[in-house]
Amino acid sequence: MGLIGTAFALLWLSSAIFANPSCPESPEGMVTVHLVCHTHDDVGWLKTVDQYFYGARNSIQRAGVQYILDSVVDELKKDASRKFSYVESAFLYRWWNQQLPEMQDTFKELVSSGQLELVNGGWCMNDEAAAHYNGIIDQMTLGLAFMNNTFGTDSRPRVAWQIDPFGHAREQASLFAQMGFDGLFFGRLDYNDKDKRWKDNDLEMVWQASESLGEAAWLFTGVLPNGYNPPKGFCFDDLCNDEPIMDDPMLEDYNVDLKVIAFLATVKVQAKAYRSNNIIMTMGSDFMYQNAGTWYKNLDKLIKYVNARQSEGSNVHVVYSTPSCYLDALHSDNITWNTKQDDFFPYASDPHAFWTGYFTSRPALKGYIRKTNAYLQALKQVITLRGMSRDSSLESLAQAMGVAQHHDAITGTAKQHVTDDYVLRLSRASQLSAKGFTAGVRELSTGKVDDQEIFEADPILSSFCPMANISSCTFTETQSDFHVVIYNSIARPLSKYIRIPVPDATAYKVTDYQGNGVVSQLVPIPSSVLDIPYRNSTATQELVFLADQVPALGSATYVVSRTSSLKVMKKLKSTKREIIPGEDTVVHNGAMSLTLDGVTGLLKSVSIFTTEGVKEQQISQNMLWYAGMNGDNSHFGRRASGAYIFRPNGTDPETIGEPEIEVYEGELVNEIHQKYSPWASQVIRLYKGSFYVEVEWMVGPIPIDDDTGKEIIMRYSVADMVTDSTFYTDSNGRETIKRVIDHRDTWTLNVTEPVAGNYYPVTSRILVDSSNDMGSFVVLNDRAQGGSSLNDGEIELMVHRRLLDDDAFGVGEALNETAYNIGLIARGTHLLLHSDFATTDCDFTCQHRLLAEQKLMEPVVIFQEIVDGSPVPAPSSGLNSNLPEQVHLLTLEPWYEEGQYLVRLENMFAAGESDTHSQTVTVDLENLLSLWTLSNIRETVLSANQWLEDSQRLQWNVNESEKAARIG
Repeated sequence: MGLIGTAFALLWLSSAIFANPSCPESPEGMVTVHLVCHTHDDVGWLKTVDQYFYGARNSIQRAGVQYILDSVVDELKKDASRKFSYVESAFLYRWWNQQLPEMQDTFKELVSSGQLELVNGGWCMNDEAAAHYNGIIDQMTLGLAFMNNTFGTDSRPRVAWQIDPFGHAREQASLFAQMGFDGLFFGRLDYNDKDKRWKDNDLEMVWQASESLGEAAWLFTGVLPNGYNPPKGFCFDDLCNDEPIMDDPMLEDYNVDLKVIAFLATVKVQAKAYRSNNIIMTMGSDFMYQNAGTWYKNLDKLIKYVNARQSEGSNVHVVYSTPSCYLDALHSDNITWNTKQDDFFPYASDPHAFWTGYFTSRPALKGYIRKTNAYLQALKQVITLRGMSRDSSLESLAQAMGVAQHHDAITGTAKQHVTDDYVLRLSRASQLSAKGFTAGVRELSTGKVDDQEIFEADPILSSFCPMANISSCTFTETQSDFHVVIYNSIARPLSKYIRIPVPDATAYKVTDYQGNGVVSQLVPIPSSVLDIPYRNSTATQELVFLADQVPALGSATYVVSRTSSLKVMKKLKSTKREIIPGEDTVVHNGAMSLTLDGVTGLLKSVSIFTTEGVKEQQISQNMLWYAGMNGDNSHFGRRASGAYIFRPNGTDPETIGEPEIEVYEGELVNEIHQKYSPWASQVIRLYKGSFYVEVEWMVGPIPIDDDTGKEIIMRYSVADMVTDSTFYTDSNGRETIKRVIDHRDTWTLNVTEPVAGNYYPVTSRILVDSSNDMGSFVVLNDRAQGGSSLNDGEIELMVHRRLLDDDAFGVGEALNETAYNIGLIARGTHLLLHSDFATTDCDFTCQHRLLAEQKLMEPVVIFQEIVDGSPVPAPSSGLNSNLPEQVHLLTLEPWYEEGQYLVRLENMFAAGESDTHSQTVTVDLENLLSLWTLSNIRETVLSANQWLEDSQRLQWNVNESEKAARIG
């Protein structure tokens, strides 16, 4: 994988011409129209992925992917000049496995000849706002591996095809470039941006997607002329109502001349907006080509009759083409292209339709996907460390996670029954692998590597406690004594506070593998959690202890035992602090302190204890809500807030109320329980010695009995911090990108939605940096959310939303999630850091980068019964030595050939962003893994579907003076 920390460099570009023999010619002096026949097949949206594949529940939407592929193959066989482009591997995989060898051979021949082009190649067409780069890379790798393994390396997609995601991330372009793609095409961008680019002939460009990576992250990028739809009047699908080409003059309604004139007029308009004599027209849309014959019969005629006009002086030449053929034609034109350095967020389709609501929609789903990603990485590691091959349990979970990255899945923009299906897939796949995972961790820790059958069927009773998110765990509530096994998937030792739900009136002792006592503490579960209507649990407290220095890629086991000792109980229990009305309350952990306002009960300051004295920052926090705009969407002035769209009714959020406060203190953690209302509460935590503040929020059921949808935010403010209307967000969890309020880099923004129009996706972190020596402040999240800094020194993140109207962009349902017949309850965490917390060994960037890595790669905690006579395993690591702090082990997984494994290492730090950690480091791969003897190491592109030495991407001429003007 390319490292973030490499130096930025300018590229001296070649004008070499690439020739693809399967591509049509572009006659000199002609405007060549590349007709790209395609279908866009959502991996779940209005129907589930399997319903879409089979064509089930057509009362919802007429769509059956299996028929699309059947029909397209039949039509391509009839004429070698016809072409088609296909994207989604999740569907192709299903279809392929149901075909007879004869059909498989035919399909391979079509791919090999270039008639059928595989484009993009991921398991899905992933979202670019809520998806984390770890999930994006995994789903792309999964799909591309299927294509390589099935159709050979010649099938490798060269073009990224992100036609439907609702905004486009700079990091996504960087990842595509590192995967070896030559270009990217997409359909959606802000309507103002598109209008300006259309007028300026700037719809195609070179996206310079990383200052750190330089030319390695440059990617040719094109905006498609009509979204991803056919031009008006030329949709020949059964789903459309456009007239076919009627070319028999002996029959009524002959329309060839009218069709040709209309088409040439469309070409003329489009050609003016693009800089090349090669232009693209997409012929297809959502789930089209179930009857491919209607398309090809009419397109054959269109090509014939339009090209016939050349004898009368027309300079338009129409051909069947593919995205890569079009890209090669542009490359051959040897044009010098403008560049882009920012991204395409937020996306607006009209003055009041900013697609920024989906950054937060369905927060429980977003959190579950992030948690499952951490488990998937751990599972891949454990299988690899045991020297095993890929098995069905890993493949099932990888496929479920691949589907979850889809731009209507992790976004929260599918129908409710489809969302339920996404969750079911993740849950089933996780359960399928659970016993094997627990057995594998135990065998690695004991050094006893048993056979495959034992790995797949662990006989020891264990639990992952899937209801721990509501502080409930049947296993720990009913077992008197049990093991707690913590697996750390980070390539460095990890210290982590573990929280275990347990019943009241019980004392516990915690010991390590040698029987040494481990300090622990009992903390009351917040009353808001205890009051959850569907929570069926006897746990009223959480047992907290520190799992200290859990080895890299390894595990540590602790023993928890009940005891009747009153002395132990007294020592364990937290002390409830008396709150004196009107007086400030101060809570500290030895490293820092929090002050609550005596009148409002809200956080008002944070102090850090340093060798130079106490540094105090006036950091405040509150929970608020925006009223979601109601509307019938009859025109954009009546646009409703919905699953896609965030449109608040007004610019000022409402307060929920002054919180009721309880403070609990103990040896390991001090907690402030704040209850704003029966549906909104939070816990502010200070762990012993920590340099950050943890805020655990819980929201729901959001009340709607007042007929008002509500969008809940957490707002953090640093007093007197001047940030010049500027803040920074991550891009897909990786590099950060600058944001400026009411500003776009490439056009002058007309501010029609002052709140929603300034919201951006926050996948990992959002930070503000002062210009008046007030330092920097960052909030890390545990799932994708929408966020902004609407005022200087302020950060807000939307954590939950419940709305009453659909926003009329296709879902047909209001975003009104329920569970157990009440509004959905969501619970998550934010981590707060200020640059005053930094040390000489680990500066501010170092701290939040490493902490974000820990949030992404949360350790897997397993609870197991104690088997009599078996010793407690000692801590063990799968590494010979720990990786440097800069280096993140992104991937360690078994590959598809026996004895081959895929390793990805990344430098987490961008060039120049950290004084202590933005530097190149060297890793000895040969001696990295303790259980391996490596025979060969060979480097691939990021997606592992091509050897790096074989990757020769197209190079493009760029307008360096134009680039310098934009960033100078």
